[in-house]
Amino acid sequence: MRKANTVNRLDLARAYIKRYIQEKDLKSGDFLPTEKELSETLELSRTVVREALKGLQELGVVSSIQGKGHYLREFNFDAAMANFDYNIKPSLRSFKDLLEVRIYLESDFLARDVFLFTEEDFSRLDALIARMESQIACGASEDDLVDAHTEFHRGLYCHSGNSFLLELISLFSGLQHRFISIYNYQTADREEFVLDHRRIVDTLRARQPEVVRSVLVRHFSDPLSWVQKNMSARSVIENPAAGAVR
Repeated sequence: MRKANTVNRLDLARAYIKRYIQEKDLKSGDFLPTEKELSETLELSRTVVREALKGLQELGVVSSIQGKGHYLREFNFDAAMANFDYNIKPSLRSFKDLLEVRIYLESDFLARDVFLFTEEDFSRLDALIARMESQIACGASEDDLVDAHTEFHRGLYCHSGNSFLLELISLFSGLQHRFISIYNYQTADREEFVLDHRRIVDTLRARQPEVVRSVLVRHFSDPLSWVQKNMSARSVIENPAAGAVR
């Protein structure tokens, strides 16, 4: 119970500090209230406040100067992304949510950019497919495919002009492979896995936006169906009455 209460107090402190930053419209370099002031305002111990500030410091939100206190750092996207995945609690629901975000976000961007791809782009994508195909032929595991698979999906958005999207694709791919490893998801048919990527490139070559969109949706649908099936199975195991015929 004590641990749960400590977590709740930490969440309260973090939420207050974030709200303070927003409401006061703090800019990078502006100082936060002191630990003593935060402690008195929140009616929490300075130890809890210190831990909350430490967490925000690890995320790159604030920094500190000895004798002066904590100040707001300039936003650093790389630092934020580097820490983001460590704050995602692994669960089948998180896996499902991730796949749904990828379906809606990535399919729209790719359908929009379909007419911008060049033969040089296609050659790069073809080379990455060949690399994955070679790795699979050599008995590669899902972990072994991470680099080529991530590079392939980043390559699909080379014309997006959106640096945030490219960083998110890397983040999403890393998270997806992390979930795959945790839940031991295996692509049912390795040959189909390669063909799936070839279909994406073939439809891009054909300049068919809606077909590109549907092919990419299908690409993420297999793991999504697997996750949903396992979520249902776990729900029945944990709540047998829920699976009973009424």
